[in-house]
Amino acid sequence: MTSDLKSAASRANGAKSHGPKTAEGREKSSRNSLTHGFTSKKTIVLKCENEGEFQTMLGYYADTYRPGSPVEEDLVHEMVACRWRMERLRLIETALIDSEMDRQPPEAEVTEDPGYQLAFAFRRLVDDSRAISLASRYESRLHRIHERSHRTLRELQASCVPNSPSVSAGTSVPNTRSHPT
Repeated sequence: MTSDLKSAASRANGAKSHGPKTAEGREKSSRNSLTHGFTSKKTIVLKCENEGEFQTMLGYYADTYRPGSPVEEDLVHEMVACRWRMERLRLIETALIDSEMDRQPPEAEVTEDPGYQLAFAFRRLVDDSRAISLASRYESRLHRIHERSHRTLRELQASCVPNSPSVSAGTSVPNTRSHPT
């Protein structure tokens, strides 16, 4: 019976909420899932990043893979989004290690050896923070998504143009398929 009571209470409470009322509230609510930009669906380029660089990367991918349908375009966009986020993670990782190296080590740990300073900074990040392991996990996830999208795109393109040379083999494939823009 407790679960029935909880369900009824949840339904009653849910009925009270009708979502944000103002345009500003709706805009803010649309960004609820964005905390760092690694898993969000809508936001790819953050305010602190360069939209032009993202568009350039998108152009390189489009030139390389020559999507011939909206589905292929979606796969290319997915690959670019993953690559963009992986680059962001690399910047974050570098900044984390740099900032940790700038921290003063305990007196017993002071040395001029840059290798030791790097190792000490890395150890502190691993021991005292989840940041490095979390970044690594996100990067692995993004890499898998990128590779799966790439594989799906190549399979789709191979099924549309039989016996065509592979882009990965160094030969560019002219876009003979038409698609509405």
